[in-house]
Amino acid sequence: MDRVIKLSELRDAINEAYDEYKNLNKGTVDPRIKDANAESFAISVALPDGTIINKGDTQTVFPMGQISRIPVTSLRIQQKMARKAAEKAEGMEKTCACKADKKHVEKPDIPFGSRGIKAISKLEPKGDPESKWNFIENRLIALIGSAPQLDIKLYEELKKEFKDAKAVEAIDNSEYKLADDTKQSVDLYLRGLSMTVNTQQLAEMGATIAADGVNPFTRQSVYDGALSQRLVARLALKSHKLRRFIMKTGLPASAGFGGGVVGVLPGVLSIAAYSPELCDNGVSIKASRAIAYIMKKLNLSVFGSAKVVIEK
Repeated sequence: MDRVIKLSELRDAINEAYDEYKNLNKGTVDPRIKDANAESFAISVALPDGTIINKGDTQTVFPMGQISRIPVTSLRIQQKMARKAAEKAEGMEKTCACKADKKHVEKPDIPFGSRGIKAISKLEPKGDPESKWNFIENRLIALIGSAPQLDIKLYEELKKEFKDAKAVEAIDNSEYKLADDTKQSVDLYLRGLSMTVNTQQLAEMGATIAADGVNPFTRQSVYDGALSQRLVARLALKSHKLRRFIMKTGLPASAGFGGGVVGVLPGVLSIAAYSPELCDNGVSIKASRAIAYIMKKLNLSVFGSAKVVIEK
Protein backbone atom coordinates (compact mmCIF):
# COMPACT_ATOMS: atom_id res chain seq x y z
CA MET A 1 0.00 0.00 0.00
CA ASP A 2 1.25 3.48 -0.89
CA ARG A 3 2.37 5.87 1.84
CA VAL A 4 0.43 9.10 1.49
CA ILE A 5 1.95 12.40 2.61
CA LYS A 6 -0.23 15.47 2.44
CA LEU A 7 1.19 18.57 0.79
CA SER A 8 0.43 20.47 3.99
CA GLU A 9 2.66 18.02 5.91
CA LEU A 10 5.49 18.65 3.46
CA ARG A 11 5.03 22.39 3.78
CA ASP A 12 5.05 22.15 7.59
CA ALA A 13 8.28 20.11 7.51
CA ILE A 14 9.95 22.73 5.31
CA ASN A 15 8.86 25.56 7.62
CA GLU A 16 10.05 23.65 10.68
CA ALA A 17 13.43 22.92 9.11
CA TYR A 18 13.86 26.56 8.18
CA ASP A 19 12.96 27.78 11.67
CA GLU A 20 15.19 25.13 13.27
CA TYR A 21 18.35 26.25 11.47
CA LYS A 22 17.82 29.87 10.35
CA ASN A 23 19.76 31.24 13.32
CA LEU A 24 22.56 28.69 13.20
CA ASN A 25 25.89 30.46 12.74
CA LYS A 26 28.44 27.76 12.12
CA GLY A 27 31.04 27.16 9.43
CA THR A 28 32.94 29.45 7.09
CA VAL A 29 32.22 30.94 3.68
CA ASP A 30 34.56 29.80 0.91
CA PRO A 31 37.05 32.68 0.46
CA ARG A 32 36.56 32.56 -3.31
CA ILE A 33 32.91 33.59 -2.89
CA LYS A 34 33.41 37.32 -2.39
CA ASP A 35 29.87 38.68 -2.18
CA ALA A 36 28.11 35.96 -0.20
CA ASN A 37 25.89 36.97 2.71
CA ALA A 38 26.60 34.52 5.54
CA GLU A 39 23.03 34.99 6.81
CA SER A 40 21.40 33.82 3.56
CA PHE A 41 19.36 30.65 3.89
CA ALA A 42 16.88 29.07 1.51
CA ILE A 43 14.96 25.86 0.96
CA SER A 44 13.08 24.90 -2.22
CA VAL A 45 11.17 21.68 -2.79
CA ALA A 46 9.83 20.72 -6.21
CA LEU A 47 7.50 17.86 -7.13
CA PRO A 48 7.26 15.98 -10.44
CA ASP A 49 3.81 17.54 -11.02
CA GLY A 50 5.25 21.07 -11.08
CA THR A 51 4.45 22.07 -7.50
CA ILE A 52 7.13 24.27 -5.94
CA ILE A 53 7.47 25.29 -2.29
CA ASN A 54 9.95 28.05 -1.46
CA LYS A 55 11.16 29.26 1.92
CA GLY A 56 13.71 31.97 2.64
CA ASP A 57 16.14 33.61 0.21
CA THR A 58 15.22 31.35 -2.71
CA GLN A 59 16.04 33.96 -5.36
CA THR A 60 19.58 34.54 -4.07
CA VAL A 61 22.07 33.22 -6.61
CA PHE A 62 25.28 31.37 -5.80
CA PRO A 63 27.90 29.42 -7.77
CA MET A 64 26.96 25.85 -8.62
CA GLY A 65 30.42 24.54 -7.82
CA GLN A 66 30.56 20.75 -8.08
CA ILE A 67 26.78 20.55 -8.66
CA SER A 68 27.61 21.53 -12.25
CA ARG A 69 28.76 17.93 -12.73
CA ILE A 70 25.11 16.83 -12.89
CA PRO A 71 24.40 18.10 -16.44
CA VAL A 72 27.82 16.84 -17.57
CA THR A 73 27.14 13.41 -16.06
CA SER A 74 23.73 13.23 -17.70
CA LEU A 75 25.33 13.93 -21.08
CA ARG A 76 28.08 11.37 -20.48
CA ILE A 77 25.53 8.68 -19.59
CA GLN A 78 23.40 9.59 -22.61
CA GLN A 79 26.34 9.39 -25.01
CA LYS A 80 27.52 6.12 -23.48
CA MET A 81 24.03 4.60 -23.75
CA ALA A 82 23.80 5.68 -27.40
CA ARG A 83 27.22 4.21 -28.17
CA LYS A 84 26.34 0.89 -26.55
CA ALA A 85 23.03 0.76 -28.44
CA ALA A 86 24.87 1.32 -31.71
CA GLU A 87 27.43 -1.38 -30.85
CA LYS A 88 24.63 -3.80 -30.04
CA ALA A 89 22.87 -3.05 -33.33
CA GLU A 90 26.10 -3.80 -35.19
CA GLY A 91 26.75 -6.97 -33.20
CA MET A 92 29.76 -5.45 -31.46
CA GLU A 93 28.37 -5.45 -27.91
CA LYS A 94 30.90 -6.39 -25.25
CA THR A 95 29.99 -9.52 -23.29
CA CYS A 96 31.91 -8.57 -20.14
CA ALA A 97 32.31 -5.18 -18.52
CA CYS A 98 34.74 -6.45 -15.87
CA LYS A 99 37.50 -3.99 -15.02
CA ALA A 100 39.38 -6.12 -12.53
CA ASP A 101 42.64 -5.80 -14.46
CA LYS A 102 42.38 -2.05 -14.96
CA LYS A 103 45.54 -0.28 -13.83
CA HIS A 104 45.15 2.16 -10.96
CA VAL A 105 46.33 5.63 -11.94
CA GLU A 106 47.09 8.26 -9.33
CA LYS A 107 45.23 11.53 -9.76
CA PRO A 108 47.44 14.51 -10.68
CA ASP A 109 48.41 17.01 -8.01
CA ILE A 110 46.02 19.86 -8.85
CA PRO A 111 43.81 22.05 -6.62
CA PHE A 112 40.70 19.87 -7.15
CA GLY A 113 38.36 18.46 -9.78
CA SER A 114 40.44 15.89 -11.63
CA ARG A 115 37.42 13.56 -12.06
CA GLY A 116 35.22 16.39 -13.28
CA ILE A 117 37.84 17.55 -15.77
CA LYS A 118 38.23 14.02 -17.09
CA ALA A 119 34.46 13.65 -17.49
CA ILE A 120 34.28 16.83 -19.55
CA SER A 121 37.20 15.70 -21.69
CA LYS A 122 35.25 12.56 -22.64
CA LEU A 123 32.21 14.49 -23.84
CA GLU A 124 31.52 14.77 -27.54
CA PRO A 125 32.25 16.76 -29.63
CA LYS A 126 35.97 16.62 -28.95
CA GLY A 127 38.34 19.25 -30.27
CA ASP A 128 35.58 21.90 -30.35
CA PRO A 129 35.33 23.57 -26.92
CA GLU A 130 32.73 26.14 -28.02
CA SER A 131 30.34 23.49 -29.30
CA LYS A 132 31.00 21.32 -26.24
CA TRP A 133 30.23 24.21 -23.90
CA ASN A 134 27.02 24.99 -25.82
CA PHE A 135 26.06 21.34 -25.40
CA ILE A 136 26.67 21.49 -21.62
CA GLU A 137 24.96 24.86 -21.18
CA ASN A 138 21.89 23.80 -23.18
CA ARG A 139 21.52 20.70 -21.02
CA LEU A 140 21.82 22.83 -17.88
CA ILE A 141 19.18 25.26 -19.17
CA ALA A 142 16.84 22.37 -20.00
CA LEU A 143 17.27 20.93 -16.51
CA ILE A 144 16.77 24.15 -14.54
CA GLY A 145 14.26 25.75 -16.91
CA SER A 146 16.09 29.06 -17.35
CA ALA A 147 19.48 30.46 -18.32
CA PRO A 148 22.12 30.59 -15.56
CA GLN A 149 24.65 33.41 -15.33
CA LEU A 150 28.42 33.19 -15.19
CA ASP A 151 30.19 34.67 -12.13
CA ILE A 152 33.05 36.30 -14.03
CA LYS A 153 35.05 37.20 -10.91
CA LEU A 154 34.94 33.65 -9.60
CA TYR A 155 35.74 32.22 -13.02
CA GLU A 156 38.85 34.42 -13.32
CA GLU A 157 39.95 33.61 -9.77
CA LEU A 158 39.63 29.86 -10.36
CA LYS A 159 41.62 30.17 -13.60
CA LYS A 160 44.36 32.01 -11.73
CA GLU A 161 44.37 29.36 -8.99
CA PHE A 162 44.80 26.59 -11.56
CA LYS A 163 47.41 28.58 -13.49
CA ASP A 164 49.46 29.26 -10.34
CA ALA A 165 49.28 25.56 -9.47
CA LYS A 166 50.42 24.68 -13.01
CA ALA A 167 47.45 22.32 -13.19
CA VAL A 168 47.54 21.84 -16.97
CA GLU A 169 51.20 20.82 -16.85
CA ALA A 170 50.55 18.53 -13.86
CA ILE A 171 47.81 16.68 -15.77
CA ASP A 172 49.83 16.46 -18.99
CA ASN A 173 52.86 15.11 -17.11
CA SER A 174 50.88 12.46 -15.25
CA GLU A 175 49.44 9.12 -16.32
CA TYR A 176 45.96 10.54 -15.77
CA LYS A 177 45.25 10.91 -19.48
CA LEU A 178 42.34 12.98 -20.77
CA ALA A 179 40.32 12.31 -23.89
CA ASP A 180 40.54 15.91 -25.15
CA ASP A 181 42.80 18.95 -24.92
CA THR A 182 43.79 19.52 -21.28
CA LYS A 183 43.69 23.31 -21.26
CA GLN A 184 40.27 23.38 -22.91
CA SER A 185 38.88 20.70 -20.59
CA VAL A 186 40.11 22.56 -17.50
CA ASP A 187 38.61 25.82 -18.76
CA LEU A 188 35.19 24.25 -19.39
CA TYR A 189 35.23 22.64 -15.96
CA LEU A 190 36.02 25.94 -14.22
CA ARG A 191 33.35 27.70 -16.25
CA GLY A 192 30.79 25.17 -15.06
CA LEU A 193 31.80 25.66 -11.43
CA SER A 194 31.26 29.40 -11.82
CA MET A 195 27.70 29.27 -13.18
CA THR A 196 25.23 30.78 -10.70
CA VAL A 197 21.76 29.52 -9.79
CA ASN A 198 19.23 29.80 -6.98
CA THR A 199 17.53 27.07 -4.96
CA GLN A 200 14.36 27.18 -7.04
CA GLN A 201 16.39 26.43 -10.17
CA LEU A 202 18.26 23.61 -8.42
CA ALA A 203 14.99 22.13 -7.16
CA GLU A 204 13.62 22.26 -10.72
CA MET A 205 16.70 20.41 -11.95
CA GLY A 206 16.23 17.76 -9.28
CA ALA A 207 12.52 17.46 -10.06
CA THR A 208 13.36 16.90 -13.73
CA ILE A 209 15.54 13.97 -12.70
CA ALA A 210 12.84 12.74 -10.30
CA ALA A 211 10.30 12.91 -13.16
CA ASP A 212 12.37 10.64 -15.45
CA GLY A 213 13.83 13.46 -17.52
CA VAL A 214 10.71 15.55 -18.11
CA ASN A 215 10.96 19.08 -16.73
CA PRO A 216 7.73 19.48 -14.69
CA PHE A 217 7.65 23.23 -15.27
CA THR A 218 8.50 23.58 -18.97
CA ARG A 219 7.15 20.10 -19.91
CA GLN A 220 10.27 19.61 -22.04
CA SER A 221 11.58 16.06 -22.33
CA VAL A 222 15.25 16.56 -21.54
CA TYR A 223 16.40 12.94 -21.92
CA ASP A 224 15.11 9.38 -22.04
CA GLY A 225 13.64 8.30 -18.70
CA ALA A 226 15.91 5.26 -18.41
CA LEU A 227 18.83 7.64 -17.90
CA SER A 228 17.43 8.98 -14.61
CA GLN A 229 18.04 5.71 -12.76
CA ARG A 230 21.71 5.78 -13.70
CA LEU A 231 22.01 9.47 -12.89
CA VAL A 232 20.50 9.03 -9.42
CA ALA A 233 22.80 6.05 -8.85
CA ARG A 234 25.78 8.23 -9.75
CA LEU A 235 24.61 10.85 -7.24
CA ALA A 236 24.48 8.18 -4.57
CA LEU A 237 27.81 6.58 -5.43
CA LYS A 238 30.03 9.41 -6.64
CA SER A 239 29.24 12.21 -4.17
CA HIS A 240 32.24 11.44 -1.96
CA LYS A 241 31.78 14.38 0.40
CA LEU A 242 28.14 13.43 0.99
CA ARG A 243 28.41 9.68 1.56
CA ARG A 244 27.53 9.90 5.26
CA PHE A 245 24.77 12.39 4.49
CA ILE A 246 23.28 10.09 1.84
CA MET A 247 23.41 7.08 4.16
CA LYS A 248 21.82 9.10 6.96
CA THR A 249 19.07 10.76 4.91
CA GLY A 250 18.47 8.21 2.18
CA LEU A 251 18.65 11.02 -0.36
CA PRO A 252 21.10 10.89 -3.30
CA ALA A 253 22.52 14.40 -3.47
CA SER A 254 25.20 16.75 -4.74
CA ALA A 255 26.80 19.78 -3.07
CA GLY A 256 29.01 22.65 -4.20
CA PHE A 257 31.45 25.02 -2.52
CA GLY A 258 29.03 27.86 -3.29
CA GLY A 259 26.78 26.60 -0.49
CA GLY A 260 24.12 24.75 -2.46
CA VAL A 261 22.90 21.21 -1.88
CA VAL A 262 20.36 19.38 -4.06
CA GLY A 263 18.88 15.92 -3.55
CA VAL A 264 16.57 13.70 -5.59
CA LEU A 265 13.99 11.17 -4.41
CA PRO A 266 12.90 9.52 -7.71
CA GLY A 267 9.21 9.87 -8.49
CA VAL A 268 8.56 11.87 -5.33
CA LEU A 269 10.43 15.16 -4.98
CA SER A 270 13.62 17.17 -5.12
CA ILE A 271 14.98 19.28 -2.25
CA ALA A 272 17.45 22.12 -2.74
CA ALA A 273 18.85 24.26 0.05
CA TYR A 274 21.44 27.01 0.33
CA SER A 275 23.61 28.64 2.94
CA PRO A 276 27.19 29.77 2.19
CA GLU A 277 28.66 28.66 5.54
CA LEU A 278 30.49 25.38 4.97
CA CYS A 279 31.90 22.63 7.17
CA ASP A 280 35.52 21.52 6.84
CA ASN A 281 34.43 19.08 4.15
CA GLY A 282 33.13 21.90 1.95
CA VAL A 283 29.40 21.19 2.40
CA SER A 284 26.85 23.75 3.61
CA ILE A 285 25.98 23.07 7.23
CA LYS A 286 22.56 24.74 7.29
CA ALA A 287 21.53 23.36 3.91
CA SER A 288 22.50 19.77 4.64
CA ARG A 289 20.94 19.80 8.12
CA ALA A 290 17.69 21.32 6.84
CA ILE A 291 17.38 18.66 4.16
CA ALA A 292 18.14 15.91 6.67
CA TYR A 293 15.44 17.34 8.98
CA ILE A 294 12.80 17.22 6.23
CA MET A 295 13.70 13.67 5.20
CA LYS A 296 13.60 12.42 8.80
CA LYS A 297 10.41 14.32 9.65
CA LEU A 298 8.55 12.73 6.73
CA ASN A 299 10.30 9.35 7.04
CA LEU A 300 11.48 9.46 3.43
CA SER A 301 14.34 7.44 1.94
CA VAL A 302 15.34 6.14 -1.44
CA PHE A 303 16.26 2.94 0.37
CA GLY A 304 12.74 2.42 1.72
CA SER A 305 10.37 -0.16 0.24
CA ALA A 306 7.10 1.81 0.41
CA LYS A 307 5.93 3.81 -2.56
CA VAL A 308 5.33 7.43 -1.50
CA VAL A 309 2.60 9.66 -2.87
CA ILE A 310 2.31 13.36 -2.03
CA GLU A 311 -1.35 14.30 -2.03
CA LYS A 312 -2.66 17.85 -2.35
